[in-house]
Amino acid sequence: MAIVINSTTGEIDLDATTPSTYVVTYTVGGVSSTQEVTVNALDNAAFSYSASSYEPTDADPTPTITGLTGGTFSAGSGLVFVDSGTNTGSSTGEIDLSASTVASYTITYDTTSSGSSVCPNTSTQTVEIAVAGIANNYSMNFDSASSDYIDAGTAIGDLIGDNYAGSLTASLWFKRSSNALGGIINFTTSGWGEFTVLAYSNEIRFAINATGYYLIHDSSTGYTYDTNWHHLAVVMTPNGSVTDIKMYFDGQLLTITPGGSSPTPVNLDFAGKKLYIGTWDATSYPFNGQIDEVAIWNTALTSTQVLEIYNATGTNLTKDLTTVSGSNLIYWNRMGD
Repeated sequence: MAIVINSTTGEIDLDATTPSTYVVTYTVGGVSSTQEVTVNALDNAAFSYSASSYEPTDADPTPTITGLTGGTFSAGSGLVFVDSGTNTGSSTGEIDLSASTVASYTITYDTTSSGSSVCPNTSTQTVEIAVAGIANNYSMNFDSASSDYIDAGTAIGDLIGDNYAGSLTASLWFKRSSNALGGIINFTTSGWGEFTVLAYSNEIRFAINATGYYLIHDSSTGYTYDTNWHHLAVVMTPNGSVTDIKMYFDGQLLTITPGGSSPTPVNLDFAGKKLYIGTWDATSYPFNGQIDEVAIWNTALTSTQVLEIYNATGTNLTKDLTTVSGSNLIYWNRMGD
């Protein structure tokens, strides 16, 4: 506990002084006088929204105030609060998403108007109003009995090219109807490919360089076979380490457990490789279930971007992947939409 004061002028440095009550003594000509000074702590203005990005079709969000209640919210022009009908003067902070303009906003909470305010303070949070989701009424159903699959040809592999040492991201939704081994996507001529994703029992496996697999996610780390829809994103930054490959399951980063021959993700040869969906290589391991919104970027999506794809869903809606900021979308199969 300390007070920081200029001994000549008596000016108190409030920023450097610990909040408390102090007795300040002034002495001149051997005569002293004292005064009690109380330095109050700034109000706790902490608040938070449950997400950093919302779409106009989402439920209107209200923040949780963990600091002093009774303050007011404000934001830049274009954002509309439900209770005030404008971008200022809100006591609840509830955002009218459908009335707000698509943009990124800094929302400020100010404790000045609180009846309990001692030392007014502010805090901020950035919230994005994102482009609304687009219609998503269909997916593709794959049945091993019928050996269903999609052959997307070599165009995407040729675009990525040979001796590829760049980044790559694959994103898709899947729903299994069997726990049998089944190929989800694969760039290959046959068998193991340059970029292979398979479902097997209680595992999701990812392989590169046609030499083996990384065991990405299994029952020991939280995944157990079920028949629900799940989002899957594999992000490859080929620096030669398993830590440079990231797997996101329902928006969450997973721990990678190496398996097989632990291939090195460098100089991959995509040219001439077909992109198969719903099978391993057209003749082996057909997928049982549904697959939707298969997308490929030749950049590495961030965890925030992956989470936005996962979160931007609603009744018959999905994320418009062309709006993923800063990415380079090179393939997007809407699987029926």
